[in-house]
Amino acid sequence: MAEPIISFNDVSKAFTTRKGRLVAVDGVSLDIRDGEIFGVIGYSGAGKSTLVRLINALETADSGSIRVLGQEVTALPERELNKLRSKIGMIFQQFNLFASKTVLANVAYPLKLAKTPKAERLAKARELLDFVGIADKADAYPAQLSGGQKQRVGIARALAADPRILLADEATSALDPETTRDVLDLLRRVNKDLGVTLVLITHAMEVVQYICDRVAVMEDGKVVEAGQTYDVFAAPTAATTRRFINTALHDRPSPDTVARLRESYPGRLVHVRMKDSGAGFALSKATSGLNVAATIVYGAITEVEERPFGAVTLELVGEDGAVGQVLERLAAGGSHVTDLGTAAAPLEDPTWRELVTAS
Repeated sequence: MAEPIISFNDVSKAFTTRKGRLVAVDGVSLDIRDGEIFGVIGYSGAGKSTLVRLINALETADSGSIRVLGQEVTALPERELNKLRSKIGMIFQQFNLFASKTVLANVAYPLKLAKTPKAERLAKARELLDFVGIADKADAYPAQLSGGQKQRVGIARALAADPRILLADEATSALDPETTRDVLDLLRRVNKDLGVTLVLITHAMEVVQYICDRVAVMEDGKVVEAGQTYDVFAAPTAATTRRFINTALHDRPSPDTVARLRESYPGRLVHVRMKDSGAGFALSKATSGLNVAATIVYGAITEVEERPFGAVTLELVGEDGAVGQVLERLAAGGSHVTDLGTAAAPLEDPTWRELVTAS
């Protein structure tokens, strides 16, 4: 396997604050592959923005090793760091555009710093504006643009120096959902058409779900979980990850909702997190040949990496033995099953208790 384009090995970074020493990145080991879209997700203060600033050495690690594009970042002198940074583009939450410059001048600015001849840099800037879909805004000023248009300018500017890596720090958090989807589609095209490796810092699991190939979940400076996006969604091991998934999908009923469901559905209630197959297909296999009626009473099915994913809450009505077989078949098929009991004999959802405790 080829060497990772970015590699962290036991990296730590701390800051001195008025409240004392703050460890922002704590012993992180992580590899990011060439050509992938990699997400780093965490709540505020998790350390994700510090982690991304270590990649282009805007912050310096206190310990550990960071390799980017085959070079040991922690050992590079400033002159060599500047060469490396020219291969790393960055887009920001608040766009960071020059208000007094036109859109075209904003995009051309990195090329001006690189002393690219004027005609060449303006031609390149126009080409990039066409790529991001706002060629008609070349002579406009940032104040005349919508948020989504501003971010397209930011992406075009970040691409001006033909970077190998693009870092996006909360690049869609200031945008509405529809505009967010448009910008993510553009970033996917940057990745596929230009071969640029993307590192997305976000607190929104919906962003990870929609675009990322792999993801790392951070909490208190540590990576608590990492892997293929679908696998992390399907079988999260960390409480923080389960909180993110529940927030994104809204497919797990709260205890109050379960109590209301029991008033209408006196049978056995079970929460089933599906994997790979849709709910209907999984249920038809699980109930085949058994005298059990299954009704979906709550849940949501979506896609992660273009594969069906989600969870449903079922009412199962039948003899206890037959219902038990249905649960066994669902579990054997890769679904995670939580038995919520019946109205007469209710059972607590331990995962929901964990989510509330973690909050």
